[in-house]
Amino acid sequence: MAEHPEPPRPKLGLTTFRQVLVAALSGALLAAFLLSIYDLLEGFPPVVPWTVPAILVVMAVAAWIYSRGLSRRVAERSVSGVEAVRALAIAKSAIMAGAVLAGMHAVYVGRWIGQLDAAQPAQRVLLGSVTLVTAILFTGAGHLLEKACVTPDDEDEDEDPGEGQGQAGRHAE
Repeated sequence: MAEHPEPPRPKLGLTTFRQVLVAALSGALLAAFLLSIYDLLEGFPPVVPWTVPAILVVMAVAAWIYSRGLSRRVAERSVSGVEAVRALAIAKSAIMAGAVLAGMHAVYVGRWIGQLDAAQPAQRVLLGSVTLVTAILFTGAGHLLEKACVTPDDEDEDEDPGEGQGQAGRHAE
């Protein structure tokens, strides 16, 4: 009997700018939909609590700190495959969640930016803007963590002009 060749193992690629853009636009669309529901009901959306940007900053700093230590350990090949995959999953989640939140808060701020003379809209713009910036920071920290998961061998494959994205599928074992 003829032996069937093993199909190539799929590789997990780095998050592309297009994926981040789609996530941000999805968040913007969701925010526009939710704000239109408030308009239909003649109500006002709540002001973003200060804890949202505070939590995003804490998570961004944690991801940044972890990425610094992880990149060194990946280069030394002292990271288990399980830990590398978990870190990559956390990184991709941070990137996507930050992008969605950034898109949502961009629309939220845009809705109230023209009414800064009133107290509540000004507070919405201020806290929404702070949340927008921290969501972008969280996305950036996720990107740094994702890049930390790439082994030096994988960075050589980044030079392939056909793909435009690196492979994060091979981790230190």
